[in-house]
Amino acid sequence: MEKKIPYDHKKIGKRIKLFFFYKNLNTGLPIWLPYGIYIYNKIKNFIKKINIINKYNEVVTPNIGNYSLYKLSGHLDKYLKNIFKIEYKKKIFLNPMNCPYHCLIYKFYNNISYKELPIKFYEFGTVFRNEKSGELNGLFRTKVFTQDDGHIFCKDIKEIVKEIDNIINIILLIYKKFNLKNYYIRLSLRDKNYIKNEYIGEKKNWIKSEKVLINIIKKRKINYNISYGDAAFYGPKIDFIIKDSFNRSWQLSTIQIDYNTPKRFDLKYVDSKNRLLCPVMIHRAFLGSIERFIGILIEHYKGFLPVWLLKIQIVIIPIYINHYKYCKLIFNYLIKKKVRCIIDNSSNNLNKKIKKFEKINIPIMLIIGEKEKVENRIFLRIKNKKNKNLKIKDAFKYILEYINNN
Repeated sequence: MEKKIPYDHKKIGKRIKLFFFYKNLNTGLPIWLPYGIYIYNKIKNFIKKINIINKYNEVVTPNIGNYSLYKLSGHLDKYLKNIFKIEYKKKIFLNPMNCPYHCLIYKFYNNISYKELPIKFYEFGTVFRNEKSGELNGLFRTKVFTQDDGHIFCKDIKEIVKEIDNIINIILLIYKKFNLKNYYIRLSLRDKNYIKNEYIGEKKNWIKSEKVLINIIKKRKINYNISYGDAAFYGPKIDFIIKDSFNRSWQLSTIQIDYNTPKRFDLKYVDSKNRLLCPVMIHRAFLGSIERFIGILIEHYKGFLPVWLLKIQIVIIPIYINHYKYCKLIFNYLIKKKVRCIIDNSSNNLNKKIKKFEKINIPIMLIIGEKEKVENRIFLRIKNKKNKNLKIKDAFKYILEYINNN
């Protein structure tokens, strides 16, 4: 019997109208609703600003690829079971990874100088995984998802260490923003016996990469464990593992060092002695799957997501129609302050209105009756706070501070 999960993101997501899974559609394919896609895009825009500040160049790549691309990258040999085939005879596949295309973008620019490195590309890339139906779990594991995927092309160890340090700083900043405190690092290395057919590339580069990641983690003093045999086929990696509110572990952020894929794509840069050398690639995702990240947030916050993410932050509820004009005055002020609010001017009684917005987890309700209208006041009903009846000026100040801090 399946264990019941309180605050299950699948049930909450449907109830508060963020997303749903159509029962007759193949499972693992979420359908996003207006409230949900607003949150989805707020998170994307937050990450986009971080990328811009850190000098990443945004790109867009196709959702399909052919046999030769994934054969060259190594995914056909090492990752075939997870790839969707859409025209097998013509050897066309749904894109499982963005890194092969990012290598092609690097290759497009001829004669890259060492002075131009590191070069950073990122995209919100939709990828497809042929997951088994028994492994699917709401937004936590889907067949199609979006990664905040980035790749950095570096020239030497010093540059690699600097960039990975910066990536970790960004990841920790993001976790702090979303109040995610329970995490550790999983360091995924080769199998101890280094079985040749499971990995690609030279052993010396694997040793070099693993040493870099181990040193970085030890200096950070972040809790970590080592998982032998879980490295990507092209290089070792560190994954940030979040413990959710039910003590389950989920992989989010990832950082991977890759000496091998750039070599397979014959990528080059010109060094200070005019030699053509191969760059090293860092794979990174700050969030990993945006879908999974939202699922974790829903359960972490028990359905009451941070106010800054919400499409509707405040509902203004007039008790009777003659209170509407005063509600409109409040609405206009809040809109000018860039607060996202609506007025419920329906014919439902007050209790029905409150229950309606409680059901979809609106955090702030402003109730306006005759007393509020006559005395120039606002009655505030805020989640997890004692109800308040304040003068309009004090109410506005309280509302804006609450939104800024939540």
